[in-house]
Amino acid sequence: MTNEELVQLYQNGDKQALDKLIEQNRGIVNKLVNKFYTEGTNSIDREDLEQEGYIGLITAASKYKSDIENPAKFITYAIYWIYQRISRFVKYRSTNEETSLNTPVGENGDTELMDCIEGVDYSFENVEEQIYRQELRMELEEVMSKYNTLQARNILKLHYGWENNSCMTLNEIGEILGVSGERARQLKSQALRKIRSSPWGRELARKFYCDEKAIYRDSIPGTVESISFAQRYLYNEVV
Repeated sequence: MTNEELVQLYQNGDKQALDKLIEQNRGIVNKLVNKFYTEGTNSIDREDLEQEGYIGLITAASKYKSDIENPAKFITYAIYWIYQRISRFVKYRSTNEETSLNTPVGENGDTELMDCIEGVDYSFENVEEQIYRQELRMELEEVMSKYNTLQARNILKLHYGWENNSCMTLNEIGEILGVSGERARQLKSQALRKIRSSPWGRELARKFYCDEKAIYRDSIPGTVESISFAQRYLYNEVV
């Protein structure tokens, strides 16, 4: 049975349909979990991430509406909820697992953690840059929601490592969405064009154009629209 058929049965009270839905999409949940979990590098258990993923899947099954005009495929809708649930869990755990910089480390405990941290810039300029990037990210989120479809937003976030810097290839994304890697590439390109041509994208490109004019006086693109939004902003600045 299709995901949509199982969701319909579940919403009509068939609890076994939910079990089948979960089993049918277990692989997709695992692939999204892999984006946030790296063996031996974090304190979050994989089982916890999987549990959050399944909760996201169940939430999607409860909220999905197939009786609207041109509904998204269920898996497109589910990916949004699975991704949101896992990323929020990771953020919460990261926020609440702070380690004191005065924690003793080393064989004799005579060294503090702070002494082991190199190359960390705590200057005002660095904090200001972090705030700028956070604001830019929030603006981009709003623009994506306004100009891109849910499927396109999923592709951009998965491909550019939104939330955790772990990027997926377009072929991997295509496998999750049930489309070819080439189709995923086309959808990504279309999404970027819509962002770049939006009022926000044009204004951002104009600012970049003005800031870089003195530096790249001999190699300025013929038009503001020719500036690569993906390279300059979506990847380097936001992710």
